[in-house]
Amino acid sequence: MVEWDAIVATGKPIVADFWAPWCGKCTQMRGFVEALAQDHPRVTFVRMNTADEGVDPIKAALNVTVLPTFRFFNGGQEVGQAVTGYKKDQLKDQIVKLAL
Repeated sequence: MVEWDAIVATGKPIVADFWAPWCGKCTQMRGFVEALAQDHPRVTFVRMNTADEGVDPIKAALNVTVLPTFRFFNGGQEVGQAVTGYKKDQLKDQIVKLAL
């Protein structure tokens, strides 16, 4: 959790991508998310494998209960609305706003 806190504390725009290897929708979204990351180099994309026990405190603190879940941070604070599931348009819209 210390590492995550340090990432958020940079104040940079961040997309937290919560996923799991067994999650079909996560796998389907991966290429789309990677393309968005290339299109928005100013935004830091952090993949959080929820199968890793080290992610549990972060997942709990952010109340992540659905996969995939995307959360957005800027200036050290959460911004925008979380995007869950296979919602490409909503995800792209949030990232475009974050990148401004």
